[in-house]
Amino acid sequence: MFLRHVAALCYNLSQDENNNTNHNNQPLHEFDFIDGAVLWPPARGISDVFGEQVDCYSYFDESAASILRAVEDLAVYARTNGPFDGVIGFSQGAVLAATLLIALANANDTAPNNSNSNSDLPLALRPLLAEPPFRFAVFLCGGDPFDLAALQEGEIRLLRELPPGHSAWIRIPVVNCWASNDEDYPGMGPSLSALCDSGVNEQVVHAVGHGVPTEGEDLHRLVTAVRATMERAQHCELAQT
Repeated sequence: MFLRHVAALCYNLSQDENNNTNHNNQPLHEFDFIDGAVLWPPARGISDVFGEQVDCYSYFDESAASILRAVEDLAVYARTNGPFDGVIGFSQGAVLAATLLIALANANDTAPNNSNSNSDLPLALRPLLAEPPFRFAVFLCGGDPFDLAALQEGEIRLLRELPPGHSAWIRIPVVNCWASNDEDYPGMGPSLSALCDSGVNEQVVHAVGHGVPTEGEDLHRLVTAVRATMERAQHCELAQT
């Protein structure tokens, strides 16, 4: 399902900025697609396209243990299959990626004042403190991320606003793309965007509902934003070397 959502985006990113397809058999970008593991009822509209018998999967169910396991699984995947330049997440996938990035940022922020902070993280996440999993992120219709510390206590708490004194939780270059007319999950997008560093945050608001633009001006603006974000991430890396 995710591949279907982002097919047009991936295709356009495989072309240069003049819309010339790369013909040298060397892909401009490579993508890994991670399947969900939890059998889940299809979202509205899925059965209309794929039929009633289609099997759909989620990254996690509604329990804290399942969400925590999914965050750990993403951390392990990033560490064992990377390095990755960036992560693209749609809806629940964006929530999952943002939860991981915020957990790592919080641990790094508290490390100078709390020598035991790393031990508070799940084992799967600790190696990523020294080697961040992604240099940029693309959040498509992303919802509110979870508080990892609460998940470890068996509780679910959403992160909807920054605490006093914090300017951003997600500081890497990002794209936040959402719909002004999302009837399935109204409000998804802006609150996640508000947790990101405004100086490196590309915001794209479209009109295709809870989905990803596949054509026209909305798609063009999304592709332009992703390209700008990838370039910004590269410049940030060069500045740090």
